[in-house]
Amino acid sequence: MAQELDTHSPRYDLHRLVVLMILAGAFTSAIGISISVWAEYQHIGTKVFFRRADFLGDYIHSPLAYIYNLSLVIAGSCILLSMYGLFRLKLGYYSHYIAIAGFWVGMSIILIGVFPINYLDEHRIVSTSFLMGTFVLYLLTISLRFNHKGLCSTSLFVISVSGFISTTGLIYQLDWQTLDFTPCLHDQGEFCWVSLNMWFQTSITMIWCVVLAFTVRKLSNENYTPDM
Repeated sequence: MAQELDTHSPRYDLHRLVVLMILAGAFTSAIGISISVWAEYQHIGTKVFFRRADFLGDYIHSPLAYIYNLSLVIAGSCILLSMYGLFRLKLGYYSHYIAIAGFWVGMSIILIGVFPINYLDEHRIVSTSFLMGTFVLYLLTISLRFNHKGLCSTSLFVISVSGFISTTGLIYQLDWQTLDFTPCLHDQGEFCWVSLNMWFQTSITMIWCVVLAFTVRKLSNENYTPDM
C-alpha cells in the first residue's frame, strides 16, 4: 500500500498549492459571476441568461461590471499559480502539457478581465485566445485518459469531453474574420445558441477546475508516481 506524502515535504506543498489555488480561482469566479448576474437580473430579469456572459463585463451597461472583471483577474491569477504547481509536480510529460495549456487559459482569463467588451478589438483577441486555450486543454485531458489513466479520473474525463464538445461548437460558430460571433437578435425574441453555449462553457470550465483539484488531492493521498 502506498504511503501518504510527508506533509512537510516540498512535494506535498506543491499538491496543496495546486488544490488551493484551483479552488480559490473557481470560487472567486463563481462569486463574481453570481453577483454580476444578480445585479443584471434586477434590471432585465431572466433575459440575463440569454445574453452572452462577457456582456457582464460591460462597464457602460452592466451595473457591477467591475466586480465581474476583477473576479476574472483574481481567478486567472490563481489558475496561473496552480498550473505552476502542477508543472513542478512532474506527474508525467502529459501533465506538463496540461499545465502549459492551463497557464494559457489562466492568462487569457486575466486579459479578459483587463480588456472587457468595452475594449472590443482587444477583447475579441483575448476571448479567442481563451476559447482556443480551453479547446487544447480539454483535448489534452481527454488524451491523458488514454495515456496515463491514473492521472485522469472518470469524472474529469467526462467533464473534459463535455467541454470539448461545447468549445468545438463555439469555434464552429465563431466568425474568424472578425473574431466575434453573430449578434443575437434579442429584440425579436430569438433563442441565442451562442449565448447558451458560452454560459455552458463558462460553467464547464469552473467545474473542470474543481474536479482537477480533487483529482490532484486524491493523487497526493495515494502518492501516485506515473510510469515514465
